[in-house]
Amino acid sequence: DLYEGCREAFKRNFESVKLYFLCGLPGERPVDLDGIIEMAETISKIGKEVRGRFARVTASVSNFVPKAHTPYQWNGMQTREYFAWAHRYLRSKVKLRSVNVKCHDIDTSLLEGILSRGDRRMGEVIELAWKRGARLDSWQEHLDAQRWWDALQDCELDLDRVLHQPYELTDKLPWDHVNVKYGRTFLEKEQTRSVIQLTSMADAT
Repeated sequence: DLYEGCREAFKRNFESVKLYFLCGLPGERPVDLDGIIEMAETISKIGKEVRGRFARVTASVSNFVPKAHTPYQWNGMQTREYFAWAHRYLRSKVKLRSVNVKCHDIDTSLLEGILSRGDRRMGEVIELAWKRGARLDSWQEHLDAQRWWDALQDCELDLDRVLHQPYELTDKLPWDHVNVKYGRTFLEKEQTRSVIQLTSMADAT
């Protein structure tokens, strides 16, 4: 149990906890985001129960990126506007000064999504961005996102299609030719199970 684990850690003089979350998952609702803050603040309060002062809790929130060869490979990625809203929403819900919400950079996540969902034309984009100076872009201090957006535009890629439009289960995917341990049939079953679960959750609210 997470809470009991934190309680034991505080008894052993730990003073801070870092939690990792995702936002932008398929079917995400405001109540799901509320749960992030509720969990972080509950842990901070447990720290006060054990040590007499609120524990420092950092909620690190990454933006969900649908990846190839996973059950969510058919899902589109959330928009820049959605992620910006979700980040603001999360920060607005924090009541304790001991809780800090850190959200992953949106540009970086969107670029990751393009690289994850794009087809073989991404090779041209990567080469063009490199020729224009893209280096070590996994580090925020080196990233010039506009260089990538310009390269994508110059290569005439439809960003909305690549990033946000879902694939149908019957669509041929750009990465289908790559052989992996868990094949497409398994992933289709997992995707279908996910849709059923999300539908059940929506019906229950």
